[in-house]
This record gives sequence, C-alpha cells and structure tokens, in this order.
Amino acid sequence: MASLKEVKRRIASVQSTRKITQARQMVSSAQLHRSQSVLEKAVAYKESLDSMLCGLVASDSDLTSPYLQKQEGGVIAVVIMASNSGMCGSFNAKMEKELSGLSSLYPGQELLFFPIGKKIREAVLHQGFEVEENFDHLAEKTSFEESRSLSRHLMQLFRSRKVKQVEMLYYHFKTVSTQLITYKTLLPYTFTPEEERRINDETDDYILEPSRKELAETLVEMCIHADFHTALMDNQTSEHAARTIAMQIASENADDILAELQTSFNKLRQNNITNDLLDINSSSFA
Repeated sequence: MASLKEVKRRIASVQSTRKITQARQMVSSAQLHRSQSVLEKAVAYKESLDSMLCGLVASDSDLTSPYLQKQEGGVIAVVIMASNSGMCGSFNAKMEKELSGLSSLYPGQELLFFPIGKKIREAVLHQGFEVEENFDHLAEKTSFEESRSLSRHLMQLFRSRKVKQVEMLYYHFKTVSTQLITYKTLLPYTFTPEEERRINDETDDYILEPSRKELAETLVEMCIHADFHTALMDNQTSEHAARTIAMQIASENADDILAELQTSFNKLRQNNITNDLLDINSSSFA
C-alpha cells in the first residue's frame, strides 16, 4: 500500500497536470472561436466567387481555362494537412493512418507530397514518400496571402504539366466534437453537382468587360485560391476543436483521479490516526 507521503506527491502531480490541461483548453477554445469566424468569412467569399463563375459559364458554355483541362500521365501532387503539435487527441494519428492508405488509393501512381504540419511531414518522410519542401508555417495562424503563395505554386506546376492532378486531404470542421477527413480535387478545377444545376438553371445574360475568356480565367484562378485557403482554414478550425475537446476530457479525467487519490489519502490518514490512538491506549495499560 502507498504511504501518505506518496499519495500527497501524486495529488500534487495530478493537480499540476490539471492546471496545464485547463489552461490549454481555454487557449484552444479562444483559438477555435477566432478560427470559426475566419472560416465563415472564407466560405462566404468562396461561395460568392463560385456563384459568379457559374453565371459566367452558363452564359457561354464554350469558356475554357488551362486549369479546367484534364491531363493524362504524370505525377499526382497531394496536399495533406494536420498540425504542428500534439495534445489534440487522435487528430494527427487518424491523418497518418489515412496517409498509409494512399498508395492503395492511387496504385501505380507517382505521388509528390506537400505536407502542411510538422507531425504529418514527419510521417510522410518516415513512410518513404517524396516531399516538395517544408510548409509547417501554414499549419499555424495563416493569412490569405501566405496560403495563396502555395496554391499559386501548385497552379504553376499543373499548368506546366509537371503534375497532372492536385489532391487535398484535410479535416472538415462539422461540429466542435466532429471533424471529418475530406478528399478534394484542387486541380483540375471541377464544378460540384450543385454548381452544375445552378449553371443549367441560370437564365441571365451579362454584358462583360473585359472579354469572357479573360474574366473566366481570372475567376477560375480566384476560385482555386479560395478553395485552397478555405480547406486550410477548415483544417485549422478542426485542429483547435479537437484540442479543445481533448483537453476538456483530460481535465475531467484529472478530476476523477484526484477524487480517487483524495479518498485514498483520507483513508490512509484515518488509518494512521487509528493506529496512533491504539498505540497510546496500549501504552497506558502497560
């Protein structure tokens, strides 16, 4: 049985850990609220661009862009996102497990990885895949200009036919307690079924300046940048949500352990007092 001193030491240790988890929970909760606000604005911006592009395509079905054209043969670029740090439950572990299944998802294909986040970059290198460069900074608080620099690089690789396809693998924020791993094709740019219906139902005719071709190419580029930035914000929001829940659970577990330790401490203390009283009583009759 543990001594009174050992139990007190364990109580102090758990209390110290509990302070850390509670503080991290509060920080993550504040980061989550900020990320949700940024994500909502990013989604609204993306939807506005999509609506404009759908209206343009509906008015001229012959519009083309190099980013809409499918390519045969070549490398598949994979942008895979996770986080730079731990203490977020199974957030990184699930993405690493998804990474392990990519070879079977793209059999016989050459994959070039663009990992965003220290944890997933280390996992990609550990599994022997090729990494373009270090993009760990994009897993932190990121501006639109910073994310656009990478999406522009991916677009240049696609346009020069160095890669035939760009896939994104990230977490989609559904609720604070639910984050879903999501696959999305960034390039070639494609319309969702809902956007296809919107194009078919569009009846307005527009007078455009500059030409439709120039405007279409500009809008497609803007939509690609917006898609990438929205996915990045989605992943960051999911990370903060996962860490908030993980730290909340850790704090609750610490409370349960403290309650058990306090009960053990009280029992040991009472047992020591009882033994001392028995010793006193025994010595008085000696």
